[in-house]
Amino acid sequence: MPPARHVATACALALVLGPLAAAPSAQGRPKVRFHQDWARHPSARYAAMSAGQCREALVRRKVAFEPVPHAPGVLAPVRLMQGVGGVLYRTAEPGHRRAQNPNDVFDCRLALALSDFSRILRVHDIDEVLMYSAWRPPAKTWPEGKLATRHPGGLAIDVYRLVKKREGGGPAEEWLDIERDFAGRRGAPVCGERAGAAGRSGAAGGGGRGPAADAATRELRSIVCEAVDQHIFTSILTPNYDRAHKNHLHLEVTPGVQWHLVR
Repeated sequence: MPPARHVATACALALVLGPLAAAPSAQGRPKVRFHQDWARHPSARYAAMSAGQCREALVRRKVAFEPVPHAPGVLAPVRLMQGVGGVLYRTAEPGHRRAQNPNDVFDCRLALALSDFSRILRVHDIDEVLMYSAWRPPAKTWPEGKLATRHPGGLAIDVYRLVKKREGGGPAEEWLDIERDFAGRRGAPVCGERAGAAGRSGAAGGGGRGPAADAATRELRSIVCEAVDQHIFTSILTPNYDRAHKNHLHLEVTPGVQWHLVR
């Protein structure tokens, strides 16, 4: 069973990554110019959609969704009880409770990003993603009609386990667990050549994890870095970021920004 405790109390953003170039402004300070294809990245396209555009996109992708009539802070709240792209994204609540559970509500724009992420997961035989939460309702004093970002806007998901589909109907179930298998080290790069050594010598205490554990780490890192390469999410926070993220991946779509965050 998944751990009952969620250690993340806040998902902060601290580092801007991406193909940037600097040029002097009229005041002599650097002026940031972003990649010319920025608006074409999936995360940027989804974040810029209206509620109607997003729902139409889900329909075109044949994603089954249930509109949520009232979710303060969320532009286009939906439930995804049948999954997205062959992958079920869910909390640990039983099905009948998930149908009413606020943490199982997604903004439609995040649902589109998850449909892209599902293509990566299916290649790795993942058909279920366990999460602590997607939407976290804002305070009761939140102004009616005001949109939120991150979890209060239904635009982020905290993933703690990726479950592999069962082969041949057998009883055994395999999964990739973020806390157990990511082998993170705070401050180390998540992807790239330097990330491999960091992962092997990280939280597991050196190279004594064994072949099976090392294979799980490589696969989990591959999944994350494939999502990074495809710019599916605006922000990806991993156990390498801080202690609060030691047991989950924070995957987020952020409207109105021109950066990517990977830590």
